[in-house]
Amino acid sequence: MTKRGYIRLFSYAVVLVAVLGGYSVKNMNEANSYKARLENSYQQSLNELSENLDSIETNLTKSIYSSSDKMLIEISGDLYSECTNAKEALSRLPVGQMNLSSTYKFISQASDYSTYIARKVTSGEEITDEEHKNLATLLEYAKKLKSSVDSMVMICNNGAKITNNSVKSGGVQVNTLGSDLSDAEDSFKDFPTLLYDGPFADAVLNRESMLIKGSKEISKDDAKDVAAAALNCNANEISFVNEEAGKIECYVFAHGQKTVGITKRGGYVLYILYGGKISSSKIKKSDAVEIGKKYLSSLGYKDMTSTYYMTENNICTINYAYKKDGITYYADLIKVGISMSDGKPVSFEAEGYLVNHRQRDEFGGKITRQEAQKSISRFLTVLGSKKCFIPREDGTEAACYEFWCRSKETGEEVLIYVNSSTGKEDDIMLLLYSDGGTLTK
Repeated sequence: MTKRGYIRLFSYAVVLVAVLGGYSVKNMNEANSYKARLENSYQQSLNELSENLDSIETNLTKSIYSSSDKMLIEISGDLYSECTNAKEALSRLPVGQMNLSSTYKFISQASDYSTYIARKVTSGEEITDEEHKNLATLLEYAKKLKSSVDSMVMICNNGAKITNNSVKSGGVQVNTLGSDLSDAEDSFKDFPTLLYDGPFADAVLNRESMLIKGSKEISKDDAKDVAAAALNCNANEISFVNEEAGKIECYVFAHGQKTVGITKRGGYVLYILYGGKISSSKIKKSDAVEIGKKYLSSLGYKDMTSTYYMTENNICTINYAYKKDGITYYADLIKVGISMSDGKPVSFEAEGYLVNHRQRDEFGGKITRQEAQKSISRFLTVLGSKKCFIPREDGTEAACYEFWCRSKETGEEVLIYVNSSTGKEDDIMLLLYSDGGTLTK
């Protein structure tokens, strides 16, 4: 072969290597891109599974404390729905690789058992002690599996990759329940969807506000004076931002890091937003609760009582509900945020109160407090009770006796709401205590 031939052959070889290298880099980039998309999908599904297990745990806890047929059927329906969602999330994960087979087994049992309980209650049968024990067993599994999955989520948040086979469950052993369960999924095809709003914090916000509707419209200057009083400053120190449209129209003003909305009709303080940070905590939570109540009174919101609170980022946010003649109206809710550094109000939200506050009918009901207490589960000890109105999903309210109870088995505390007209459970709330405060679930 001539020298020119060798040179030509070498040139072809170089071009071939370059082409193959280009294809290799392209394929590698495509593979990395696919792996990144797959990782994102896996982590999203893992987060969904964590949320589903949290809801399953909540509904299992409520089922243990309920003694109402209607409530048990509703809880079972919710439990079945959450189990279905959890199965869908699991189906998008590498179950074997992540050691999640026990989780799938648990979800299947919880789903079947919810159907079994609902079918039994519907037929008029009572839940036996053994079946109650099975619910407690499922709850125990739910807590362990939720903790395990939450740990996996945390590992992912710290940089671990599911696609690298570095995220695994701690391995929770789930045994089969000893009950004769039948596959009754068909009976839930037409089960109504039931959604819950936590501690009535965002309940019934879709209706038209009778309080606002019946009030006269005020001027921007008058609203500015109200805003100044709410922010504890002079009117010439605040600036007008805009007019806010929506369900409740308002004038918006700003002062420093605070923004305040004043309703056009009635001149009520609708909200206060705070954009700053609070770096220290110097006052007591009990003082913050009392400061918030006095602040509400200064703004014209009378007869408010604190219900729940939570402290986060050195701001204590307290829920206040309207209370009159010994009756608490949970839908009439205002949230006030108090700085734990100096005790000054920094946030405010009154939409619940403004939308729902109105003249109500008398508490009424043919059921006495003593009769209502008889419907409380035998597994609970009653610690206290009071009268209240609670919001419902359809926009109505129910007059209920609220029973504050403690589980004889776990020591967990729960609120049971018994309808004063029917004597049946209307709702169940789990009390959550933490260093930050008290909330319900």
